[in-house]
Amino acid sequence: MERFQKLVSKLSRFLAVIAGITLVFVMLLTVLDVILRYFGYPITGVYDLVALGGAIIIGFTMPLAAEKRIHVFMEMAFQGHSRTVKQILNLLTRLIVFGISFVVAWNLVRLGIDFRRTGEVSLTIRIIYYPIAIGLGACFFIQMLVLVVQILQVFSGGSNE
Repeated sequence: MERFQKLVSKLSRFLAVIAGITLVFVMLLTVLDVILRYFGYPITGVYDLVALGGAIIIGFTMPLAAEKRIHVFMEMAFQGHSRTVKQILNLLTRLIVFGISFVVAWNLVRLGIDFRRTGEVSLTIRIIYYPIAIGLGACFFIQMLVLVVQILQVFSGGSNE
């Protein structure tokens, strides 16, 4: 269990590093574009790069956010309940998110396969879409692994918050 948990943690941290690098790239690109626009030389395709970068930033940070539990938390739903009820609510919540993550991951991978088959690219600088869609699908599958670790922690009596 501990080796599985460490592997999942390393995967989610690796994805967060990719998201961080993308964030720096998007920020630098945006600043550079603003400066060059002032001199009359805008960078072609910045809108495409920033939009796809935003998707990477959000998608690739989701597994780490789930692992660290830094996402939205409904504290009032847990107040005044016993430890057992809190564990049941935690388990139910994680099972629901697991199901939603599976549906999203499956559809993103299917979308990526369709993009590859049709050759779909961005309009201005022709960025290939399918690796991004499949990568985002993989992020949701890794988030599912994070949720499996958290579910196993509930059953093993580990921390539930």
